[in-house]
Amino acid sequence: MDLKQKYIGGMSHYEIDDWFVRKLKELPKDAGIDIAYQADYNFDLLPIQEGWTQKVGGVCTRTKEPLYFELEYLHQPDERPIFLDVEVIDVDDYLDYILENKILISNINGQDNYKP
Repeated sequence: MDLKQKYIGGMSHYEIDDWFVRKLKELPKDAGIDIAYQADYNFDLLPIQEGWTQKVGGVCTRTKEPLYFELEYLHQPDERPIFLDVEVIDVDDYLDYILENKILISNINGQDNYKP
């Protein structure tokens, strides 16, 4: 698995799989940037689970119509999270993530600190 790492101040906070980057590039530019921002904003809040990938829901409002997505990641104890995949989903699936409390926090609180 080819992984790219994000470094801030000489410290690696999470890893990004090449597949994740490819999938972001397939999306409209504003959506890909917003999803990457949301992953960056929430990486340290993702639940830890040994041996299993997990998914969280999110919404991009930087497109003409809201774009709902699920972000797949692996976050094991004592390891950095690894972002693996992103898929566009429909609003019903996004609502299911809300009911399961598996949604990116920046969307729950309506925070919008990113300005492209």
